[in-house]
Amino acid sequence: MSHPQPLRIGVIGAGGIMRAAHLPGWQQVPGARIVAVCDLDRGTAERFATESAVPADKIYSDVQAMLDGNELDAVDICTPNRAHTPQVLAALERGLHVLCEKPLATTTAEVRQMQAAAASAKKILMTAQNHRFSAISRGIRKFVETDGLGEVYHARIHAVRRNWLPVKPTFIVDAISGGGPCMDIGVHALDLGLWLMGFPDPVRVSGTTKVNFAKGHGIPGGWGEWDRNRFDVEDFASGFVHFANGATLVLEASWLQHQLEKEDFSAQLFGRKAMVKWPSGDLATVIGGSLIDAKVQEVSGLKPSHQEEIFAFVDAIRSGKPSPVPVEQTLKVIAILEAIVESGRQGREIVLPTAN
Repeated sequence: MSHPQPLRIGVIGAGGIMRAAHLPGWQQVPGARIVAVCDLDRGTAERFATESAVPADKIYSDVQAMLDGNELDAVDICTPNRAHTPQVLAALERGLHVLCEKPLATTTAEVRQMQAAAASAKKILMTAQNHRFSAISRGIRKFVETDGLGEVYHARIHAVRRNWLPVKPTFIVDAISGGGPCMDIGVHALDLGLWLMGFPDPVRVSGTTKVNFAKGHGIPGGWGEWDRNRFDVEDFASGFVHFANGATLVLEASWLQHQLEKEDFSAQLFGRKAMVKWPSGDLATVIGGSLIDAKVQEVSGLKPSHQEEIFAFVDAIRSGKPSPVPVEQTLKVIAILEAIVESGRQGREIVLPTAN
């Protein structure tokens, strides 16, 4: 019986998403060991080290020191958005595979820089877009791939919350986050929608970003208070996208607004044959002249999406497969989000260059 290829993993950023979502995935991978951890906050790093059996002498506050002081095969990065680019580039320069939390970067220029570095290093660079790996996402994708929808001509993407604004500066200060809900939750919903659509090429984008409520006290925060003086990102964004194949997409992203739902995180794809909604799996179509409501079922036997995401990353490393979330696709996502912000700033539609 063959043993799986051992993998030595370095963790960069040991906060909530790493501990709650990524660590359980790594603990399920045979032959993988987290051997070093780096976080600017020593206490955070120490708590993670205890939970993951990382020795005390392998706790770092400097990324380069961790890379220089250990024999690693890959890194898993869960740091604030603006920190991603230098950390990804440093890891790729050391010849390591990289899994990085979304957004990979907040500008297309940075994504292209990382894309070139990954190609030069011949290493896997994967954005952690976990929603692609959920059981219902896989079920809907399979339905779409078998032409269940027919030609998809429009998508409606929502990542909107009633009063769940993340309060830490790492989310609400542009110099750290690179954006508000657009880059926080909009990036997830948009990636999922584009993936279900087969990633058509975006060609034109119009959009707007606003601060409607975050500077005041009109809507109480569900996750506590935030520093309104430091808040300098949007709390609402919307965009309309045209694709080269004639399809269109509308995106809404917000942290604070008057709505009934605590959160509406959803994608609807409208096709010539049917409509499907994620994550409910609700399906609307017509058969024999009758209106039919149905449901797409989950793919059975899958682990939680963050774990499946890590399994896919490891499988690509061990089997020599391409990145499960190709950088070319991430580039299209960031191009759209970047264009929404720029359209709002310039007050006009933005024409995109070829995204890939």
